[in-house]
Amino acid sequence: MFKSALINRLLQLRVSTCVGAILCVIAVLQFFTSYGVYNYSHLAPEVIDSQLFKQITPKLHLHKTKPDCNYDEILNNKETVDPWEVPKKIEHFSAKGVDNGTFVPARCNPLFSVAVLVTYRNRQKQLDVFLPYMHNFLRKQSIHYKIYLIEQQDNKPFNRGILYNIGVKEAINDQFPCLILHDVDLLPLDASNLYACTNDPRHMGASIDKFRYVLLYDRLVGGALAIRADQYVAVNGFSNRFEGWGGEDDDLASRLSSHQLNVVRFPREMSRYTMLVHRPEPKNSQRYNIIAENEQKAGVDGLSAMPYHHTRVKNHKMFTLIQVNL
Repeated sequence: MFKSALINRLLQLRVSTCVGAILCVIAVLQFFTSYGVYNYSHLAPEVIDSQLFKQITPKLHLHKTKPDCNYDEILNNKETVDPWEVPKKIEHFSAKGVDNGTFVPARCNPLFSVAVLVTYRNRQKQLDVFLPYMHNFLRKQSIHYKIYLIEQQDNKPFNRGILYNIGVKEAINDQFPCLILHDVDLLPLDASNLYACTNDPRHMGASIDKFRYVLLYDRLVGGALAIRADQYVAVNGFSNRFEGWGGEDDDLASRLSSHQLNVVRFPREMSRYTMLVHRPEPKNSQRYNIIAENEQKAGVDGLSAMPYHHTRVKNHKMFTLIQVNL
């Protein structure tokens, strides 16, 4: 009797364990299928080169004796860095070839001039990792680039949209044809992630480790976005109305859509990022209302109509600093 009861209990335990395991698998599958897209739509690797926006600033002096830089090796590079291998602190760094955040390859003539714009306030630990990491990453790509750091110095609510608009005006004055709007907490992991614009706006930050490398939603353009300078001007840039965290990227996505600018992406294995840990920013509780109101205001709210601000530009070895008081 005792033996039979024990066997029945073991059988019940196994059944319940199996049921529990099945339910766990179903829950995991539902989580992944309902929250983000893993294999999102993207440019096929074989057409990427034909879609690249190959243009340099007229200010760049090219050497007739040098060949044009070739980017096939970069686009086909399979090297990647695991997120846990990204250094939390970079102590030994050489800024060779970098001046005021600008780098020009010495062995060949670049086909791309790229302004990397980073909005910033009170993120020194992240910046100390971002700058050397990005210079090490970008110098291998044989592109002409310049890093602009746009810092809000006052104590008013952080306004990422205004900061980008201010930085873009400076980059346009320097005649950069390609802009990359980049968060300071994102670091690229894949060597094939060429930092260049495509003919259409390119969302670069679609595969981030914090979000399990899935695209959270199709209209997402935040994190890192490459856009031609003329396209940024055409959509009137970012809205100036978003204070605090959230809303300005979705508003920009609406502006791109209203101008029939389709956002493209590289394949996931060419565009993975790791996100540096930081304290969450306060959310903008009015962001959805502002997005709705801005459907009628994009033409008068943005790059062409910024509120009064005080700006000072300083040159540093690793970046050009744009200090802003709103």
